[in-house]
Amino acid sequence: MSSDKASTQLDLFKPELALRKLGVNYHVPFDGAYYSVPSYLYNETVIVRATKCSIDILNCHGSCVASHNRSYTKRKYVTNPSHLPGIYYSLFHDNRYDGAKLRSWAKSFGENTFQVIDIMLQSKTYEEHAYKSCIAVLQISRKYGRFILDRACRTALSSKVFNFAAIQKIAKAEYDKSQSH
Repeated sequence: MSSDKASTQLDLFKPELALRKLGVNYHVPFDGAYYSVPSYLYNETVIVRATKCSIDILNCHGSCVASHNRSYTKRKYVTNPSHLPGIYYSLFHDNRYDGAKLRSWAKSFGENTFQVIDIMLQSKTYEEHAYKSCIAVLQISRKYGRFILDRACRTALSSKVFNFAAIQKIAKAEYDKSQSH
């Protein structure tokens, strides 16, 4: 049976329910995939109601605020662009992130870090999909320091490797090398 046919059939399976908190990228995880939620619910706990074919997101009052076809592809983002905030939204809400804020934060660590974060943000259809990875990269500095993060990003740029796990491994190697001297 094709996936188109499966999604149009009546879904008679008992739904699974899960509580999730909406984070900085305006998506909630469920079963390995990420589903967008309207940005006005930022930092709120929502209910995910999953059936075999669909994902519904309910607010704390039980009203459906988002509905998506269910994805069984791990680490896939399912995004309704209308759920994402306007580009300048985070300027008025200091505890939220956008590409400009992440780039500014990265610039404070150095030019190499800025370039890596910029590449990571530009590599996604919606830059919100990269927010969690970018924040994770920037937080490497907490463990290894700003200087080592920027050196690790320089190595990542020359190697054309732009993901958290690789940059963390490079930073650890840089740190270990600095401690042995």
